Amino acid sequence: MTPSLYLALAYLKPKRHLLSVINVLAVTGTMLGVAVLVIVISVMNGFDSMWKEKILSFHPHVSLFATQNRLAEDDPLIQEIAEHPDVLAVSPFILTKVMGEYRGAMIAPFLRGVNPEEDFLYQQLASNPEYLVDGTFELGDEEALIGLELARTLGVRSGDVISVISPSMFSGGRELRLPVDLRIAGVFSVGMFQVDNEFLLTDLQTARDVIGADDGIDGLQVLGRDLMRAEQLAEALRALTDYRLEAMSWMRMNQVLFNALSMEKNMMFFLLAVISIVASFLISSTLIMVGVQKTQEIGLLKSMGFRNGTIMGVFMWYGLIEGLLGIAFGVGTGLLVLEFRQEILDVISNIMQHDVLPAELYFLNELPSETRASDIFRVVGLVLALCLMGGSVPAWLAARKNPVEAMRHVG
Repeated sequence: MTPSLYLALAYLKPKRHLLSVINVLAVTGTMLGVAVLVIVISVMNGFDSMWKEKILSFHPHVSLFATQNRLAEDDPLIQEIAEHPDVLAVSPFILTKVMGEYRGAMIAPFLRGVNPEEDFLYQQLASNPEYLVDGTFELGDEEALIGLELARTLGVRSGDVISVISPSMFSGGRELRLPVDLRIAGVFSVGMFQVDNEFLLTDLQTARDVIGADDGIDGLQVLGRDLMRAEQLAEALRALTDYRLEAMSWMRMNQVLFNALSMEKNMMFFLLAVISIVASFLISSTLIMVGVQKTQEIGLLKSMGFRNGTIMGVFMWYGLIEGLLGIAFGVGTGLLVLEFRQEILDVISNIMQHDVLPAELYFLNELPSETRASDIFRVVGLVLALCLMGGSVPAWLAARKNPVEAMRHVG
């Protein structure tokens, strides 16, 4: 053990005076700063992962849209896309804006037509019973699935019949057609308002009947091998189709949402780091008090031949140990709170006499959380650097004391 570390541990030994109280406050402040950062960042990560899961429950990795003419279902280009090494599955779709009516109530959702036997998103939706609110996922002729929020707006449930017409029927000199009656087979909810409030899901032929088309599709849904490389896959498929089809990754289609989440996470990290800055000031104040209290001892040590670096080392070790204790307790406290976050949230809701996160508004069964090692290391590194910075100035001031004047000091 080095002399600096030995003396730092000796100075840290609890004593019955104000310095011990300030030591406790410095460690507690560091602990709170670390714990709050760990908790908030983990919860933000949880929301990020949750939204990705909900988005990908209804959106493919890449969507290919026919920009000029509609695509034939037997177009050779579809097979070329399916054979791309980074593509796992391809399915056709029709997507159009429609108007729907039920007993005088009107909606204007997107109608998505799919092939239930081939469409991987439909199969993923149908395989998860948690998404089904009412009815069934089975689609028959002139039947549709409706999002929960749309169903609430219209006041419909499974078995009801709504009238649907496409605005495209009024353009291009087409013959006017009567609305198509669609029976509601089931009501679904993926827990994302933008999806539950915007989509009717039906089969391809029913979608063609609504828009008055005999054949063709609007585009292709693509499932890639790597979720996080969807943008690169979109660019590759765009080039493969010789730019006949416009390719959009799920990241690009939801860029605003994820940019907002990323900015909010970074801002929360920045703002909550202020707590750790305050803790570093507490450590700095503690070391200044130690320097004043131990002035005569510092003078004695320097007169015995201890170098300035050794004296600085004492105070740097002092601040480092306090910081490490605060970090260790902070990480432990943060992980403990995250483990019992739902129970804590329930207690807070009981105290406040209302739900803090109402399920009907946020579509959350519990507060999401995802703790990543990289974020823990980032928090630990930041707080440790602040603690060392907080200890460096008092350490430098203590090391530059004149030994003669220091030994004359009356504490």
